[in-house]
Amino acid sequence: MNIAPQLAFAGECRQAFEFYARLMGGVITEMNTFGANEDKALPPGSTAAAADQVRFAELSLGKSTLRGNDVPADQHRPMQGFNVSLHIEGADEARRIFAALGEGGTVTTPLSKVDWADQFGMVTDRFGVPWLVLAVKG
Repeated sequence: MNIAPQLAFAGECRQAFEFYARLMGGVITEMNTFGANEDKALPPGSTAAAADQVRFAELSLGKSTLRGNDVPADQHRPMQGFNVSLHIEGADEARRIFAALGEGGTVTTPLSKVDWADQFGMVTDRFGVPWLVLAVKG
């Protein structure tokens, strides 16, 4: 079994995934638009967004995968009830990633040392994605 979060954006999926790939050293393995896939059926219950928006994106981050797509702006709901958890080797790397995610976003819990991690913090980035950032103890 493989669990891979799929995030829904209101037109910012491409920008978010390109940012995450640069920031975390990931590789975008799939990025297609609604316009380029007009001949393919949407999943049941789905509505197409604008032709230039992302129908499906996939980002490979080491052994993990993050997926995403755009939805029509009037159907988009803020992300809530979950966090994407990043377990990062090294406190310096955790600080670098946390700071970048916080630019234009909202820091909920500043990074600090805790019993279970060298650094732990919570931030919602400028795209509305809630993150838990942990520097795992080596």
